[in-house]
Amino acid sequence: MTRRFTAALAFAVAAFIAAGTAGAVTPADIPADSQFVTSLDRQQAVKGSPKFFTGDVTVQSVFPAMPGMAASGGVVVFEAGSRSFWHTHPVGQVLYILEGEGRSGVYGEKVSTLKAGDIVICPKSVKHFHGASPTKRMVQMTVTGEIPDGKNVEWLEEVTDEQYMNTAK
Repeated sequence: MTRRFTAALAFAVAAFIAAGTAGAVTPADIPADSQFVTSLDRQQAVKGSPKFFTGDVTVQSVFPAMPGMAASGGVVVFEAGSRSFWHTHPVGQVLYILEGEGRSGVYGEKVSTLKAGDIVICPKSVKHFHGASPTKRMVQMTVTGEIPDGKNVEWLEEVTDEQYMNTAK
């Protein structure tokens, strides 16, 4: 995968959490009997909320869940040292690390180090976090399942520095 493609895809997928903001693709945009083509520059990137993230995070929705496809996708850019809060997903989530170096942890376990090309599959209801390494940014593409009421995440408490630094040797 070329750097240009990786950067474009990363920028495109970061919109995931911003779905529903001005310029984001909505299910109403997508015809039931055809396909919908758009460009990344139509998707608004937003700063990650301090209610859900520690540090400098940018999120961008790439596609919303829609009838017959109960999953949404996005790209999240974590600057060095930034991370999500602990959270769970009612259906599950898949992460694909596009660039950089990151961390992902399951509550009560050692934290895994992630690098470009790694895939993280997180089953439903597993308490976890993900983010950048302390010294390098990480860009991840996400595909997150949704339940019929549209819920795809339950946010929990902040990940402490001690938990974030608890890496496997």
